[in-house]
Amino acid sequence: MLTIAICDDDRAAADAIEALLQETAARQNIEISCEPFYDGAALTEAVIEQAVCFDIIYLDIEMGGMNGIQTARTLREQNLPLLLIYVSGHEEYLKELFDTEPFRFLSKPIDRADFDRVFADACRRLQSRAGFFSYACNKIVHRVPFSRIAYFESCGRRIRIHTSDPGAEATDAGVFYGKLNELERQLPSPPTCRFLRIHQSFLINFDHVKSIGPSQVVMLDGTVLQISDERRKAVKTQFCLLLNDNGGLLR
Repeated sequence: MLTIAICDDDRAAADAIEALLQETAARQNIEISCEPFYDGAALTEAVIEQAVCFDIIYLDIEMGGMNGIQTARTLREQNLPLLLIYVSGHEEYLKELFDTEPFRFLSKPIDRADFDRVFADACRRLQSRAGFFSYACNKIVHRVPFSRIAYFESCGRRIRIHTSDPGAEATDAGVFYGKLNELERQLPSPPTCRFLRIHQSFLINFDHVKSIGPSQVVMLDGTVLQISDERRKAVKTQFCLLLNDNGGLLR
């Protein structure tokens, strides 16, 4: 689960951001917990005095009392690995933001496409830091190392995770609701994980591939997966790029 703070002295704006987050997260099958704050002092007190941890903070700049930049500087002094996303209609502050290491800047009024893209980028950054894939099943959050995931399989509205270790048979790590298109967009870039979409139903981990032919892939455990006709050209191109990054060798 991602923990998210929203800090804006305009309650209506904070509520709007939370509504967008809930809609976006639900669409991407990501479980989140949001907590609103209406001034910077309340947010910094929660983080510093109460040791509340957040993965992402959406932060307004112009606020009464402690403004967004002062709030960000105070938070950065704690050396916390959180992502700061400024949300403001005042782009004249951009130069002052750099020393607070913002992840992104969203302009008000918020563009929905920009909002969704920034949220997806933040999720990828957090995934790449952790080196784990996280998913929720029966309201329980599970984590699986990317290195152990052989492939994802779409089964209707559900996605099944198949894992395997060298010399071991594939096992099911779990099943969760979602779509492969959305999952594919959320995955971090190489070298954290290297996945290929070979079929409408299969998203495979290059590091678990034994061999690849014109129409099928053989995984390390012997599982044979089909490459769809419309994806063959793209798969071949991506596979060659990853093969070169791997020194031209498969296991």
